[in-house]
Amino acid sequence: NNTEIRKENERLREQLQFATELEYRNIAAQIIGRNPDNLYSGITIGKGSRSGFRKGMPEKAIQDGNIGVVGKVVTVGLSTSLVMPVYDSKCNISSRIQNTRDIGIISGSGSYDSPLMLNYIRKRVLDDFNHGDLVVTSGENDNYMKDIPIGRISKITVLDYDSSLQIEIDPVIDFMRLETVLVVDHKYGNDRPKIENSAKEGAE
Repeated sequence: NNTEIRKENERLREQLQFATELEYRNIAAQIIGRNPDNLYSGITIGKGSRSGFRKGMPEKAIQDGNIGVVGKVVTVGLSTSLVMPVYDSKCNISSRIQNTRDIGIISGSGSYDSPLMLNYIRKRVLDDFNHGDLVVTSGENDNYMKDIPIGRISKITVLDYDSSLQIEIDPVIDFMRLETVLVVDHKYGNDRPKIENSAKEGAE
């Protein structure tokens, strides 16, 4: 079906065009499987150590013109890798509310269709931010790059017994529509921008 092929090419072009603008070497990889159970909500991608992938590499994606964090490589095979997505209950990301720069930790709830939780934001800054505000990676404590969007504030709950707010976040990425991720290689710093999408790899 020509229309389908054209759509697929447009999606890949969008990913690659965006990837060339990024500071690091970014390698596009297709999602080839998902494990939706709550024990381990992993996403399998179709590239591995042959493409230079290593444990701990972060992934992001571009979707409808928006960049967003996807997750992190946790297991690497020769030609496939397992990614722990941001919604996994074991995933914790150091984050900031973009406007106020208040720092907290985003945790997954174990399901792609449940909101993420932003913890450790103090009650006294409640008036400084609003629903819809963007939350981004802080670049601290782990190897996620700084200021990559994670999601937007969807609900704020004040608990009497807690000095921190309970904040729900809707992810920027719609994970059920996601087909391609960009795996970031930190070995190539800001001075070596490079994009790889080796079609030959798909033939392995």
